[in-house]
Amino acid sequence: MQEHVPSNKLPDAESAPELLHAVPEVHYEKSLNVATELVDTHVEDGHGDDPAIRFEGEEITYADLQERVNRFANALRDRGVEPGHRVLVRFPNRPEAIVACLAVQKLGGVALPSMKLLRAKELEYIVNDAGATHAVVYDDLLDELEEAMPELDTLETVIVAERGADVDHDHLRFDDMLEAGDPDLEAYDTERDDLALMLYTSGTTGRPKGAVHTHRQLLSTADTYARYCLEPDREDVFGGNPPLPFAYGYGDLVTFPLRFGATTSLVEDATPGDLLDAVDDHGITILCSIPTAFNQMLSEHPDAPSEYDLSSLRLGMSAGEPLSPSTFEAFQDDYGMTILDGIGTTEMLHIFVSHRHHDDVDPSATGFAVPGYECKVVDPETNEEVDRGEAGLLAVRGPTGISYWGRPEKQNDAVVDGWSYPGDIFVHKPNGRFEYKSRRDDLIISSGYNIPGPEVENVIQELEEVTEVAVIGAPDETRGQIVKAFVVTPEGVVTGESLETDIQNHVKNTLAPYKYPRAVEFVDELPRTETGKIQRVKLREREREHQAN
Repeated sequence: MQEHVPSNKLPDAESAPELLHAVPEVHYEKSLNVATELVDTHVEDGHGDDPAIRFEGEEITYADLQERVNRFANALRDRGVEPGHRVLVRFPNRPEAIVACLAVQKLGGVALPSMKLLRAKELEYIVNDAGATHAVVYDDLLDELEEAMPELDTLETVIVAERGADVDHDHLRFDDMLEAGDPDLEAYDTERDDLALMLYTSGTTGRPKGAVHTHRQLLSTADTYARYCLEPDREDVFGGNPPLPFAYGYGDLVTFPLRFGATTSLVEDATPGDLLDAVDDHGITILCSIPTAFNQMLSEHPDAPSEYDLSSLRLGMSAGEPLSPSTFEAFQDDYGMTILDGIGTTEMLHIFVSHRHHDDVDPSATGFAVPGYECKVVDPETNEEVDRGEAGLLAVRGPTGISYWGRPEKQNDAVVDGWSYPGDIFVHKPNGRFEYKSRRDDLIISSGYNIPGPEVENVIQELEEVTEVAVIGAPDETRGQIVKAFVVTPEGVVTGESLETDIQNHVKNTLAPYKYPRAVEFVDELPRTETGKIQRVKLREREREHQAN
């Protein structure tokens, strides 16, 4: 077993982000613990009986949650968890995941939530890279971790939450530790800039990268985006299907509701139908998801507004992929609900460009810089700010920034002069809004023209015959690349040359003609990450392989 030295500080980096604290709500005391702020303060303020978590038929109050966190934290400390230790937390969206993360953070440790579909080889890399010493695992997700264990250098203890998978194991049991732990605990005296959360990127363009976040940064996402754009209160119920290990999901379903004394609705492995059930059963007011799920709700449940009680809904949140104007408008028409599109990243922790809920929302643009953040669009070669209306790379700074764990070369690429570069192409419009064009990797260059794939996708998505679409640049000997659309259609739609021509003509009549897809392929489904993002990189790789053969 490799000797492990705990660290709860940000790694030293030449290219550290310049953190701004431009709104008063993010001026925190030096001594700060996120678990105390999210749970204990509400109990101390007399709201211990308020609901914190709704899961299936169970309601967990803030007092219940505090006791569970304290018990599990004391049991973890008895099993060797120290300040700075990284603890793997491997669950679907269940209350045990929230309890485990908050318990680790209350001890001064660093919670490391893990996507549930990761295989043994991926877990091996992440656990060793982070130097994780302990793991808290859902029984149905234990097999891949056990397969990886012979190659894990630092992992000392595994705790299994037994929830019906009937898994034979010789590890510690979550429920036994919860029962044995003392219900009283004073939080470790963490400082605001101590590490609290570690999330790994999906690794679609190489090795996954560990993004680290502090107690102050976790709270600041709630005290900027959520406070100013959503304006939640204790009566709100946040719900949705982003996985908790997804930065977007962690904010939506943990940090935001608990920061404001609201309620989080958790649904394990939620389908669009499950989400509609949860709105009906749990009274969800703020529905958080991704464009794919919103589109599936529209296509698979066209009569949902009459079949479910959706009267509690007041607002939607979307991230992970651009939300098309057609989806925005369909939800507004059918549900009477505005969906706020936003852009955020694992590295930046949550959304930094969005409209606010009371804005006159322009669905063709992502929105404005979130209060507390500054954004600019720069020339990718010179890093000089470009004129309004001109496309370039987005640069961001605010109370969060890009900090990679042990990846100095990636750190230097991602942060320039204190500004974080998430890798997105935007236009800063004359009216102040930021309009998304594409990921830098998704820009199609055809016959010298720069064509943002998502712009073409939004137009194709307008057609009733299209459920989902992904647009990429496919290799072409004459043009360098051509625009190619991969299209998923609703059941019963006849595909073929006629529909291909309709799609091409619709794009030609809406956008500059050179942007139309010269190739259209109809597919049953699109490749996706576990968080629901379309993996265009896999489509591009497939096209390159086809050309090579």
